Amino acid sequence: MTMPVAAPRPAGGVAALRSRLAPLAKSVLLRGGGYGAVRRLLPSRQAGILRYHAICGEEGYVYAAPGICISPAAFDRHVRYLAANYTVLPLPEVVDYLGRRRTLPRNTVAITFDDGYADNLEAARTLHRHGLTATFYLTAGCLADGEPFWPSEIRWLVPAVAGPVLRIVPDGPPVELSVTTPANREVAIRKLTRLFKSRPIPVREAMREQLRRAANADAESRFMLRWDDVAEMQRLGMTIGAHTMTHPNLPSAGLDAARQEIVGAKARLERETGARVTMFSYPNGGAERYETPELRRLVADAGYAAATTSRNAFAGAGSDLYALERIEVEERLEDLVFALEVERFAFKPKPRTEQAG
Repeated sequence: MTMPVAAPRPAGGVAALRSRLAPLAKSVLLRGGGYGAVRRLLPSRQAGILRYHAICGEEGYVYAAPGICISPAAFDRHVRYLAANYTVLPLPEVVDYLGRRRTLPRNTVAITFDDGYADNLEAARTLHRHGLTATFYLTAGCLADGEPFWPSEIRWLVPAVAGPVLRIVPDGPPVELSVTTPANREVAIRKLTRLFKSRPIPVREAMREQLRRAANADAESRFMLRWDDVAEMQRLGMTIGAHTMTHPNLPSAGLDAARQEIVGAKARLERETGARVTMFSYPNGGAERYETPELRRLVADAGYAAATTSRNAFAGAGSDLYALERIEVEERLEDLVFALEVERFAFKPKPRTEQAG
């Protein structure tokens, strides 16, 4: 029997049409007041905990993956809109509501940043100008006077490798990566990032030394905040949280090393800032496993009041305080508000394929 053959789809097809129409539809909803109507008629009683990283344009791609960069102009637009339309609370206050099982104010949002990039200082200033605050999770051992932040170091050093092949020997067979073009250097950066995440800290550090030798270049630490920057952020009303000492993938590190990273970050930040540090964020979110029930217990035992994850969802009454959900942000305000006002009803915000932590 001969099966009928489906007619070929026109070039582009329905998927391409949807991809073109979706941004337009989101813009129409924003400008036409559709999202505002949803907020008034069906207010959210969950918390949208926003997850930012770097506030930069293309100049920042040498230290942060493009997928986690929000331009300063877009961030200012985000902040203006959030200040005018949402109940923006400090994350510790949201945690207090959830811990006491109190009903959150309508349309609650909290703002968080991971890693500790130097550009976060200007983000704190922007927030302060608009009367808002945020929690900044800092990689305590990797600020500008410490060990270079390894995800940034990979991005900085791979383009400096003479090539044509970068050869790295982890704790197994050698890994060879082509570095002859910008496109395959970007592939090499992603593969190295996954490789660094998946290994215990001593193996990660050995691979880092190999990369430095291959690049014949010094590591850069100027991409991260300095302690006097952190002090200014505190004066502006920002909350300082911990993101470990050196940004390992905690399950890969093992429980003993993970404990040192979790406890050590709290101690260092409290010593430098003179304030209690009660908020923690697990590094290296994305497809890989990055937190476990055992790690949650370590965080609680260390004296933190709560911890956030990279799971894209909204935090509410059923959330684990040591595995709070967050929403990864997008450059366009339309996409951010769509997540807050539409996706909360229908589905979880779509996880990114590129997340540095």
